[in-house]
Amino acid sequence: INSTSDSNIDATILYDKLMTSFSNDWIERESDPDLYPGYYGGSFVDNNGNFVIAVTGDVDKNRAHLINILETDNFKIETVRYSYREMMRVMDDIDNFLINNTIAENHPVLERFAGAYPDVMDNRVKVLLTEINDNVINTFKKEISNSPLIVFKQGEIPELY
Repeated sequence: INSTSDSNIDATILYDKLMTSFSNDWIERESDPDLYPGYYGGSFVDNNGNFVIAVTGDVDKNRAHLINILETDNFKIETVRYSYREMMRVMDDIDNFLINNTIAENHPVLERFAGAYPDVMDNRVKVLLTEINDNVINTFKKEISNSPLIVFKQGEIPELY
């Protein structure tokens, strides 16, 4: 029996149980910041196949709460600074900028924007830009979001085939 695949199955079950405890319609609402409780910082499967739940605040209180929800203690807890809700609110700010059709196509951020995603393992929102310079970063912070959660990274615009 491959224990890694067994724990991945367990992690999938635990993830589904956790998300369902937030809301029965979590799949439809996955990008809604209000879906996530303030203590939840995200979750992932580590390199050893353990289900890891990132939490803010009181670890012992959150662990007890999560054991109650998941009906097991077969998971690890990691303490983080920012909640997943905060990360998703930053993603909303970025999305609102991207869908705003009053923004000129030659806007310095739009011209260099290559993507953005919540990085649960680093507890940050990664913003990918094809070119990183002070002008683009300052414009982003002024016009989109000045959140301390954001980390700017070099990236390429994905090729569409």
